[in-house]
Amino acid sequence: MSELSRRTVLRAAGVTAAVAGGVQGVAAGPARALPAPRTGDNPVVRENRAPGSDDWCVGRRETRGVSAGRPEIQGYATTASVAPGETLGLRLSSRVARTCTVEIYRLGHYDGVRARHLLTAADVPVDRMWRTTVPGDWVSGIFLAVLTTAGGFRSYAPFVVRDPARVSDVLVVVPLGTTRAAHPGLGLPEEFGTDTSASRWLEAAGYDVAYATEEDLRAGRVAADRHTAVVLVGAAASARRPGRTRAAVGRAPGATVLSRPLRLSEPGHVDDAARQAAARHLDRVLTAAAGTRGN
Repeated sequence: MSELSRRTVLRAAGVTAAVAGGVQGVAAGPARALPAPRTGDNPVVRENRAPGSDDWCVGRRETRGVSAGRPEIQGYATTASVAPGETLGLRLSSRVARTCTVEIYRLGHYDGVRARHLLTAADVPVDRMWRTTVPGDWVSGIFLAVLTTAGGFRSYAPFVVRDPARVSDVLVVVPLGTTRAAHPGLGLPEEFGTDTSASRWLEAAGYDVAYATEEDLRAGRVAADRHTAVVLVGAAASARRPGRTRAAVGRAPGATVLSRPLRLSEPGHVDDAARQAAARHLDRVLTAAAGTRGN
């Protein structure tokens, strides 16, 4: 991927708002030093320079989606999020095969390809738990386990990689919850496209982003006050979200909801006005937080 600078991307979109400099510690809990916003060199920008792959899509390599009512292959992550060094567990089942291939992809921008391939495990038995240790170099984000049978049937199991040690400009709250069964159909939650569209745009624009689930915030696995702004998309943006989630989000200097997220990054549906409005709105939140901490 070519050198990607958030300033360059936003300037091309006609947005000139600059994010203010040094942000100091927050009021809630022990003081933590928040970083000055980084516009061209942060872990997510560096991650998105890696080669992307679209082989995860249904239709690639002669694959097809599973039957909606009776999926030929399905699975789900036993926890909605994992941290580097922890074990990712997938429960698998199939009515047509004894084994499948498990591939892990991180979703992002990747020069428009939208995902990066990280791991392949072949001939995985579907009658038992599949486990792998999350490597330390998997950058926080939204991930997909891609499950494919030898006959070409394909479904998905999404999960989040969190990084409790990260201090970033933006924390994206993903409304994935721990389940005891696969999601219907292809295995993706109803609003998964909304969540990934917003995250891809944030990464394409070069924002310094980390990710967590609502469960992570409520359980204290990720601290909102380690991040300058919290971005809510999809179901996480609902005013009906649990009080403990609202309280956890409230510990961050700023919080914002991205409007029209599906227009931010969906191929064939990109709305430049929505991009500009989202950038201005998020920059105001970051700038306001910087100004508040500077007083």
